[in-house]
Amino acid sequence: MINRIFISLIFLAGLAAHAQNMVNTYAGNGTAGFINGDTASARFKTPFGICMDKAGNLYVADAGNNCIRKITATGTVTTLAGTGAAGYLDGAAASAQFNSPTGVCVDDSGNVYVADFQNQRIRKISVLGNVTTVAGSGTAGYLDGSPALAQFNYPRGICRNKAGDLFVGDSWNHRVRKISPSGNVSTYAGGGTVIGVSSVGSLVNAKDTAARFYTPCGMAIDKNGNLFVADAYNHRIRRIDTARQVSVVAGSGSIGVGNGGYSNGPVSTASLNVPTEVNCDSTGAIIYIGDTFSNRVRMVSSGNITNLAGSGLAGYVNGIDVNAQFNYTRGVVANASGTKIYVVDYNNHCVRKISVGAATSVKENENSLGSLSVFPNPNNGIFRIKHPLTSGAKLRIRDAFGREIYFKTVENTEPLDLSGLENGLYFAEIRGLGSVITCKFIKN
Repeated sequence: MINRIFISLIFLAGLAAHAQNMVNTYAGNGTAGFINGDTASARFKTPFGICMDKAGNLYVADAGNNCIRKITATGTVTTLAGTGAAGYLDGAAASAQFNSPTGVCVDDSGNVYVADFQNQRIRKISVLGNVTTVAGSGTAGYLDGSPALAQFNYPRGICRNKAGDLFVGDSWNHRVRKISPSGNVSTYAGGGTVIGVSSVGSLVNAKDTAARFYTPCGMAIDKNGNLFVADAYNHRIRRIDTARQVSVVAGSGSIGVGNGGYSNGPVSTASLNVPTEVNCDSTGAIIYIGDTFSNRVRMVSSGNITNLAGSGLAGYVNGIDVNAQFNYTRGVVANASGTKIYVVDYNNHCVRKISVGAATSVKENENSLGSLSVFPNPNNGIFRIKHPLTSGAKLRIRDAFGREIYFKTVENTEPLDLSGLENGLYFAEIRGLGSVITCKFIKN
């Protein structure tokens, strides 16, 4: 009985037992290109950042295509701004030019702000479709001041508060910069004398410019104005509160290139590996991380880091969370309920979707057959099956990727020799009388 409870039937109309996070491709197909249309036919090229407006539309910094793409809530991909050619040109969205844009955020009115990485500028795409430069001279360097004179050093992340201030992860200046609504640029947090590509930052928790970062990238902000920073080569997520005090939210271990790691657990001991993008819920209690070099999507909640999805292997595989494969997770954004996480899969040239706690069974008819069990469970190979049909039950077994690997007409409580299967999670399915019932079992 205990084993049968372990593998209880999952119905869409009921509670999902052992629900998994399921990864699917949302837009693109793993092939680089520049095509608009529905999400299945659209193509991207090394996309980087992502954000969502209050209507559920997604905006993607399509770095390799030098443009900003929009994915409507109904699943249509368009080019919001940019021609596809690398360059720098303000004006109408259709003729404007960007150069490897990486970070995007959107305000409540629908204006989109862009960290234009190789142009060393912050740009704005208005709701009327006009592109302007918010700040940046175009010269890589470090200089606060007026919009036309200020200098950035490969800006990556960007977010905006309710007052209209923009915050920028100024990666190779190892600082977080602030742009006021009037366009004045100042240093919000981070300092030191070492700047420039491949320069070595440090890890110091302190107030405002006394703090130190090591290639800060993605940015997020909660409703109270607290900032969260993906501090890439410190392998940590940092927090800047409204008093500009900088602290570590999650991550541990040695800093620097090649020193990241992967482990879950308490935020003070768990490891990250070059997190480049971050998102949070409105309260800041839940943080989503594009943990780039671990090829995973991680989550911070209740004082712990967990793995939302990704096996750690670089690849392109949809399926259950621990089996799914990414190739450089970058931008990540969650819907308001936290049930859908959209992930920019950089080297796979697409946007993936994680359905959190999704039921992995199928139910095609409200008139169910009854219960289905495969037992003992877990088991090392010899199972029995119990089902409600008196005869002629069609049994299919699928692996975690949905591939059918076994088909047989089986009698009730008939032994199943599955010793030839690899260890892992499987799904048994019985069809009959116009309905489908499924259950999970584990071979170990």
